[in-house]
Amino acid sequence: MRSYAPTACLHMAVTPRKSPYIEPARAQRYYAVRQVKEHFPHLDAQTIAYRLAYATFVSLEHRILYMETPKAACTTMKHFLRELCGAPQIEYPLGELRETRRDMFVHVRSNVPLPSLLDLDDDAQRQVLSSPEYLRFCVVRNPYTRIVSAWRNKVLYCEPGYEDVYHSMLGAIPPLHGKRMLPFDEFLRFLEGEPDLCTCNPHWRRQVDLLYVPAIAYTHVGRLENLSETMRMLRAHVNRAALPAIGASNSSRGGGGVLTESAAARIFALYSADFDTFAYERESWHEGAKAAGAGTFMPDQNVFDEIVERNLVISLLYEQYASLEARHSRAYRFSLARLQDMLRWRRR
Repeated sequence: MRSYAPTACLHMAVTPRKSPYIEPARAQRYYAVRQVKEHFPHLDAQTIAYRLAYATFVSLEHRILYMETPKAACTTMKHFLRELCGAPQIEYPLGELRETRRDMFVHVRSNVPLPSLLDLDDDAQRQVLSSPEYLRFCVVRNPYTRIVSAWRNKVLYCEPGYEDVYHSMLGAIPPLHGKRMLPFDEFLRFLEGEPDLCTCNPHWRRQVDLLYVPAIAYTHVGRLENLSETMRMLRAHVNRAALPAIGASNSSRGGGGVLTESAAARIFALYSADFDTFAYERESWHEGAKAAGAGTFMPDQNVFDEIVERNLVISLLYEQYASLEARHSRAYRFSLARLQDMLRWRRR
């Protein structure tokens, strides 16, 4: 495990875990996990622990707890947290995530060197979750444009790891020639067939289930549609006149060309809990549809073909890397090199 010493961020040394995996027997011992499970009894402790270990970021120096929401400025906020705590340059570890853009490797947990809730002891977890001195914040998004963004950025171009949607709805990944785009209506049909929107892919999981509302008592719930308000609140909390600039995000675009009245009705039926909890209006789909002109999300066929081909090749390379890594791990387990490494470790 790589060790960080983010002294610029923390009053005490806390090493963020490299992987969010936690053994089932250990998961239920955490104070934060027990708190969440009281409100979400249908979730097992390991599922909750995995989420908290990956998605929470604690700055002990600034008394901040941030909980990420995929497709709601989470990339922007993680880059902001990196700058706030003076993180080193982003690394690109293959195998942990399958990304096609370098800036997306900010989602590798170790690239934001702040501890999660579960990296703290129970007393510290209790303080972070209850102390009035802590800013506990998250950012949410209008469910209409969030689902459009998930389709456009992850599904439409068949990003690595999302081939299963094409398999499910079209029977196979896009062919070499004559590719068919997966329409937004087909993606909605895929969502309607999801067994459980409480535990599905985080990019289209319900936000109430991602943020564990009301198990976590947030002091600020920001909105992507008004991110400047969240930034003003952060400036006031950390007592800084200026904070690292937040650039424009592609996620801020609306749903022009695909958000119709019938599509909006289907999304509302699926995500009514998000609309109710975060006070988004049922008719707010009109605003998302106006944010971009008609046809915005239907790319030129040649451009679409080139992007999908590259994504499929990238996905294939990730698969080959994973296979080679597994073979290397099996060989290393019984190798002389492993024995030598163990002897060196014991001598140290």
